[in-house]
Amino acid sequence: MNYQLRTRNAAAFTLFEVLIALTVFIFAVTGLAIALDSMIQSALTARERVLSRLELESRLAYNMTDPPLEGSRTLKSEENHGVEVQESLEPVELKDNQDQLIPNIYRLKINTKIGTITDSAEILLNSSMIQRIQSLPSATN
Repeated sequence: MNYQLRTRNAAAFTLFEVLIALTVFIFAVTGLAIALDSMIQSALTARERVLSRLELESRLAYNMTDPPLEGSRTLKSEENHGVEVQESLEPVELKDNQDQLIPNIYRLKINTKIGTITDSAEILLNSSMIQRIQSLPSATN
C-alpha cells in the first residue's frame, strides 16, 4: 500500500480562515449599524429641536396679536401636532435707572416640549400694548 499525504490546494481556504473572515465582516457590519443608528438618532433629535423652535416662534408671533389674559393657557401635544405649549402672562416688577418701579409691565413666557426637547422664550409687554392689541378688530375674530 502506498499512502500519499494529502496536500492542501493552494487556492482553497481552511475553515479557520473562513471563520476569521466572517468575524471581521460581522464586526464591520455591527460597527456600520451602530454608526447608522447614531446618525438617525442625531437627525431625529435635530428635527425635534427645529420643530420645537418653530412652534415657539409661531406662538410668540401669535401671542403678540392675542396674548393670554393674566394667567396661563396650555396646548396639549395631542391637539398641537405633537408639541406641548405652555403660555403665561404675568406682571413683573422692573426698576428704572433711578430705582423706581416701572408700572404695567408683563412677562409673556412660552415653553414648548416635544419628546425630550424643551425650549422657552419670554418677552416683556406693556399693558397699554396688550390693551391696544386686544381692541383691534382682528384680535377679536
